[in-house]
Amino acid sequence: MSDAFLAAPAGMSAFSAASQAASTAIVAAGTADNAAVVNAVAVALGPIGAAFLAAYGPAQANNLADTLLVGGVHAGVSAATDSAKSAIVAADNG
Repeated sequence: MSDAFLAAPAGMSAFSAASQAASTAIVAAGTADNAAVVNAVAVALGPIGAAFLAAYGPAQANNLADTLLVGGVHAGVSAATDSAKSAIVAADNG
């Protein structure tokens, strides 16, 4: 391997593991039951909070959906890093 490009497979493995751990944590946070959350807020606010709930419900659903997307991106980064590491190791050993 040249000095212009230096890959550290151990570092790539650590980065991949960190990305996968982030994905797991983010997806866990994003799997909240939106209906249960909105119902809990509705009980807390009562009828006086109806206008708030009309905006809150869809916003909360979008937030949870986007959270799952971010978790997916971290999983994709982990998978891409693993793939790149495998290719680099194979090229170095081949």
